[in-house]
Amino acid sequence: MPTPTDAESANAIRAHHAELQAALRERVVALTDAVRSGQAPQPAQSAVLAFLDTELLPHAAAEERSIYPAGDRGVTAMLVQAMLAEHRNLIAHVAGLRESADAIEAVGSARAIQALFESHLSKENDLLLPALMADPSVSLGKLLGGMHEILG
Repeated sequence: MPTPTDAESANAIRAHHAELQAALRERVVALTDAVRSGQAPQPAQSAVLAFLDTELLPHAAAEERSIYPAGDRGVTAMLVQAMLAEHRNLIAHVAGLRESADAIEAVGSARAIQALFESHLSKENDLLLPALMADPSVSLGKLLGGMHEILG
């Protein structure tokens, strides 16, 4: 079975990132709107957590198994290490959201997760993927072969 080209793979990753970003943003806005309107925040908070648990965090784990090892050397090693630290930070923020004692705290945690994730995506899309594509020893298509967790 042929593997996708590096450009196709990078485009698929970026497209999936855009989907994840939009889905997270939608859920964070719903939580914020619920709190602003005086509604109970739990349903919207649960929706954010469900998305994080079933989509975003598994995606991050899949990246750690597939593309991050290819970038964890040479000029991109420090970038990958920083991005791994951001994954740990995201996990900590998700735990904080899960344990939020009140609505304001929940919104703050959700917004922190959103901001961190958006910053993380820009590093991955604009720095790591181009560097991996420029490395002749790396094939994104081969790294992503069968990785539905990453591409959706």
